[in-house]
Amino acid sequence: MDELQQLRAFGKNVADPSADALSRGRRGLVEHIGLQPAIAKPNSRKRFAFFGGTTALAAGALVATLVFTDVLGLAGWQGGADAAAASALSDAAAAAIENSDPVVGPGQYLKVDTEAVFMGQVQNADWENFAYLETQNLQMYVPADRSDEWVLVTEPRAAIKVFGEGFEEEAQESARASFEEEEISRAPYGGFDNSKPRDWRLDELPRDPQRLLNYIYRVTAGHGVSADGQAFDFISTTLRTGVVPADLRAALYRAVAGIPGVEITDEAATLNGRTGVAFGREEKDGYLYEIIIDPETGLLIGERIVQLVDSKFVPVFAGDVIGWTALTTTVVDDAPAGGSLCGNGGEPVNGLGSGQCSDPNRPQTD
Repeated sequence: MDELQQLRAFGKNVADPSADALSRGRRGLVEHIGLQPAIAKPNSRKRFAFFGGTTALAAGALVATLVFTDVLGLAGWQGGADAAAASALSDAAAAAIENSDPVVGPGQYLKVDTEAVFMGQVQNADWENFAYLETQNLQMYVPADRSDEWVLVTEPRAAIKVFGEGFEEEAQESARASFEEEEISRAPYGGFDNSKPRDWRLDELPRDPQRLLNYIYRVTAGHGVSADGQAFDFISTTLRTGVVPADLRAALYRAVAGIPGVEITDEAATLNGRTGVAFGREEKDGYLYEIIIDPETGLLIGERIVQLVDSKFVPVFAGDVIGWTALTTTVVDDAPAGGSLCGNGGEPVNGLGSGQCSDPNRPQTD
């Protein structure tokens, strides 16, 4: 009997290893291969309950090992999305393949239009807490030759919804203070605001859904509220770039189907005038995280976050949508003129790629 058969047989007779056991096993393997500083090892004299010569910790270590070798990993270890969601995600993946990606010709740009909304919380001069939804809209122009200049347009921010009454003016002032004027940044390889070149390394990601999901669990291990939630977030964040090719987009959808807890949360979710199917997962932090996909084209429409519990500090209640991102991609012939590496009009500081620019509005001192 090989190791995988032993693992499957073990799983039929005892409960799944605890999250703590999985975490310890994963940390041990990470330490072994040198991906992070050494971690103090548990007391070797501590006893564990045995079954067939295998401990819960050993089972956790074996699962972690399989994650890192892409043989089995966490993909499928605890099941996946419910049947309806898995079927709809498979259909979306097929639609993504059937609908070819737009072709960006020489001199053209892929325009990635992002309309985002997030929640801000503020305490005013009277020590009153309030919350509001604030826009953060961007247009990114990616040239056919990625080494050419990319262009990023960042729009002024505005408050579009206030939670509670009597704070509308204060919410608008707070939004304008965070970003009051349009900015245009331009840089080769998308290194806007003196940042490092943008390289999502999408070509290196596996196209096999199970290997892809195992890879995602591996690179996100130890982050986020939960391993499954962080895997879902990785996929959502990758899709949000707007530059994911159809074959990888299809693989990511099928990878979502392998994440436990994912279900169809809204069969007619609308963002920015477009309607699709929302696939979501509830997290222990009290939020429902969703991705919304057009079932006809397999294109990502956007993301949405829904609050699941009443807030204790501001008038935001269970069921309130507290943020979303709507994504649209098109091919255009031109990008806006003007702008600079530091879109705020400042100059790079601390060297190229430092991610830092001077503030032209701050008085200079000798």
